[in-house]
Amino acid sequence: MNKIKLNFLPLEKSEFDFTIFRKKTVGPIEKKDGIKNYYLYSSSDSIERENYEVSLIHNPDFEEFIIHSKHSIPLTKWFLFEAIKGSINHCNDRIDYSEYCKGKIAELNFIHTAFSEGNQIITLLPYYLSAEKIFGFLIDFKFQKKAEQQFNKRVQQLSLSLDQNFKSNKNFYLDKNEKVKVFLENTLSRFNFITIGREQISIPLNFIELNSFSLEKKNYIFSRGKSSFSQFMGIKNFGPFEVVSQNIQFVFIFEKRFTPFANELFLSLVGKSNPGTFPGLERMFGIKLSKVNVQKIIIDDYKDSTLISTINQVKTIAENRKVLAIFIEDYFEEEGNSQPYYFMKYHFVRNDIPLQVVNYNKLAQNNNLKWSSSNLGLQIFSKLGGKPWIVNPSKKNCLILGIGSSHKRNFESNSIQKYFAYSVCLDSSGLYRKLEVLSDSDNEEDYLKSLQRSLLNLLNMPEFKSYENCVLHLPFKIKQKEINALQKVIEEKSDMDFKVIKVNVKNNFFGFSDHNTLVPYESTYITLNHDEFLVWFEGLQYGKENVSKQISSPVHIKFLNMASNKYREDYKPYLQDIINLSGANWRGFNAKSVPISIFYSKLITQYISEFGNIFGEVNKTISNEKPWFL
Repeated sequence: MNKIKLNFLPLEKSEFDFTIFRKKTVGPIEKKDGIKNYYLYSSSDSIERENYEVSLIHNPDFEEFIIHSKHSIPLTKWFLFEAIKGSINHCNDRIDYSEYCKGKIAELNFIHTAFSEGNQIITLLPYYLSAEKIFGFLIDFKFQKKAEQQFNKRVQQLSLSLDQNFKSNKNFYLDKNEKVKVFLENTLSRFNFITIGREQISIPLNFIELNSFSLEKKNYIFSRGKSSFSQFMGIKNFGPFEVVSQNIQFVFIFEKRFTPFANELFLSLVGKSNPGTFPGLERMFGIKLSKVNVQKIIIDDYKDSTLISTINQVKTIAENRKVLAIFIEDYFEEEGNSQPYYFMKYHFVRNDIPLQVVNYNKLAQNNNLKWSSSNLGLQIFSKLGGKPWIVNPSKKNCLILGIGSSHKRNFESNSIQKYFAYSVCLDSSGLYRKLEVLSDSDNEEDYLKSLQRSLLNLLNMPEFKSYENCVLHLPFKIKQKEINALQKVIEEKSDMDFKVIKVNVKNNFFGFSDHNTLVPYESTYITLNHDEFLVWFEGLQYGKENVSKQISSPVHIKFLNMASNKYREDYKPYLQDIINLSGANWRGFNAKSVPISIFYSKLITQYISEFGNIFGEVNKTISNEKPWFL
């Protein structure tokens, strides 16, 4: 059994008493400076909790109360947050820090190194590790980009995702560990204690070691049930799981100045330019591409009128044949999102015509087309309705719903003016089934009611009636009111076995193995609580322990409706399906750090936001049985 060093510094002692000042309160909760609200027992022998206003400093209107650290975990974390600030402020020399609070998460930020683009920072926040029943502090490294700074390669470099040569940083874990180590030795060592009355409790400067466990390696299934651990080699050797039977008419759309690049792109997709890295659409996916089934439309500019005229030409071609359009443009990411891209994407989705956008600036330089052609081919094949591969499901006959939401904010009134929710419907084998709009409203109450009705209607659709199990995968940013509305439907529909799982890709957790790269093995997980886990979707491969690219951070997974007495027999199949779905990503052969239920939702949220900015309304436009968003 391997050990993982979690980025958690446990207190030397987790059982202690501290003093608070509290006042019983009823009715609506009011925000007050220095006051927080907690449900607490009225006495040590009470069995009922009541709502109290709580202060950590003396308040003449409040009663003084001695409370145990395990009485209220959230309250103790607040106490530790204030206690560590007190330790910093009592240092002989000044230590600069800032406070960051978002919802219930409060952390301290320390500048590690300042740059013109922003600051490399170390974060420190109180945490209760339920699996070990101990308090302590999570510590992490982040890059804090300045508000006016565009996201670019320099930002990625300072975030450690790119190395000094702007290549994928294969030493990401080593570099991150070194940044934290410097902070521990030079800064935290000066205040690694908290004071409770006359007692000092130290904070050892060593990460806790936890037992790790392993899930099965991702295995992909291709034509005739053949399997492989590699998506690319599986398709190359066996062919895709399900082919596209129709003949396809390709339409290339580009400015005249891109003619040489369009020719190069054509040859690469045919398989003539770089057969070693991509043997071509026909060889890999069974889709014929030649001069016979290619047309071109030359455009002079990106005006709306020009693009509408182009779209109408493609629609005319599509009246008699199955069409896929390839649109070449040249926007720079540093300039923000491309309006022509989203304009074209919106109209092609509305007309149910697949569109593949190719960015000249990304692929025409540094031999990038050579390494990207296979992913372009994969996206084209999938958008045409082909199924490249599936994964071997752990939970059979299980429907996966990736629930996403996109809310448009009115910044003048600082309120939500538009609520939008949708569901990415998947099979546990990774097959994309459909995308369905669940709710669209400018009123929160109407939105939540519509969300419930639409989810129930979705689950009662004929194509989903045969499923016995259903799992909802929710992104971290979904609101609690939305979660409550979804869970209410689950309680009403008792003929399916439901699980609700929150998947947090961006979290405060990290971990290191004892390997010289510090990278854990792929499919490793550790237990944080009976219903919380930290999972490595990427990592070392047994027998191939070299690292050739940046390995992503672990993913935090929390079950929202799992009974504590059942977790030992229940959680593992669901974790296995989540990690399997990270390998079912049809956007790229090596894209396997996020389950598609969450990744596809993120892509769609971006499209919805941009469609709304350009066209105002989205409505049912995005509902489609083909993955147009790839």
